Amino acid sequence: MAEWKNLRVLGKGSYAVVYLAGVILPKEHKWRFAAVKTSNRYSFSFDSLQKEKRILELFKGCQEIIQYYFCQYSLEESSVICNLFMEFAPHGSFGDLIRKKALEEKEVIIYTHMLLKGLCCIHREGVVHCDLKPDNILLFPSSDAHAKYQLKIADFGLSKTRGETNDDLGKIRFRGTPFYMSPESVVGFMEAPLDIWSLGCIVIEMITGSPAWCDIQSQQKLIWKLGFLQEAPKIPNELNWDCKNFLSKCFVKDPKERWTAKMLLDHPFIQKEYPTSSTFNPSSFFSYDIVSFVSHKR
Repeated sequence: MAEWKNLRVLGKGSYAVVYLAGVILPKEHKWRFAAVKTSNRYSFSFDSLQKEKRILELFKGCQEIIQYYFCQYSLEESSVICNLFMEFAPHGSFGDLIRKKALEEKEVIIYTHMLLKGLCCIHREGVVHCDLKPDNILLFPSSDAHAKYQLKIADFGLSKTRGETNDDLGKIRFRGTPFYMSPESVVGFMEAPLDIWSLGCIVIEMITGSPAWCDIQSQQKLIWKLGFLQEAPKIPNELNWDCKNFLSKCFVKDPKERWTAKMLLDHPFIQKEYPTSSTFNPSSFFSYDIVSFVSHKR
């Protein structure tokens, strides 16, 4: 059993509280910092953290996903409490960063590349994050000379795993944060393409410093735009063609036709900074984009 002490609250959600904690691991004699996610006394909270624990165990060693250390249980007022010990993000959230100022294109490409690598890991294991947004992406020191921070995807409390069905199919509702959800998710279809749509919203926010749906004031209007009109966020006119085209692949209406994280790693927008990141087939890209390419040249 590890000895630990809560130092302060880092954040609160509907089913858990996250603390900054000092921890002494077994066989060690010095304090370390960790983030501890603690359930409340309700059974759904305990079950959610147990599920998150199982998901995080799938991603040990993935640099782009928050790392899980161990789980410890305690008893409070006859209730079993689950405590998940994870990496502590010393630089806060990505949301805090991009709300201060818009990022330069090079930074956008570098950070989008990190997120795509994380999504490749997530989707390869049959997991859908379902609530990808800047506040659920954490900042760590970077070992890459070209990047100030290493991004890590966190908070898998709403995630869907391979064995789960789309229980909410046909219901008009949001599972995650409305302004990052996709048209199909409004009616309960939660699969990997949802995370790609969310990524597109995040890229717009990185570039502009404002949420992709900044002109929408109510959730009801957003439901109408997404669920009934199947509209995508407006892609800013000032962006270069590669960036606009990248975003268009994230916002394909039909989730079956939306590009995957692996495909997007090969997109020219990402290849500007990572030309050898994966095998890129120019003829394949041209076949997807011949109409928009010709229109652009005009």
